[in-house]
Amino acid sequence: MRIDGFQNIPAVLQSLGIDKTKKTNSESEAGPSSSVAFSSFAEVMQSLQRDSVQTTNLKSARVEQLGQQAQNGKLAVDLDKLASQLVDSNIINFKG
Repeated sequence: MRIDGFQNIPAVLQSLGIDKTKKTNSESEAGPSSSVAFSSFAEVMQSLQRDSVQTTNLKSARVEQLGQQAQNGKLAVDLDKLASQLVDSNIINFKG
């Protein structure tokens, strides 16, 4: 996931259904407590960090798997599909 800036934090919070003005029952009834609570922004950042670590782990496992296949000579590459994806993503400029 790519984050270009912090301009859309309110929209992200809204899409996640997080209300930054919401207080817990214990806080509103008993006044300030000694517990620690994350702000909505911190919750979003923590969630993004967990997702980033999980994605990195999945990618590392896939790279390891492909490396083993290449070493064993069992890595098959569909060149037509690869070429098509390179053209579609504008990595290769195909002007016929």
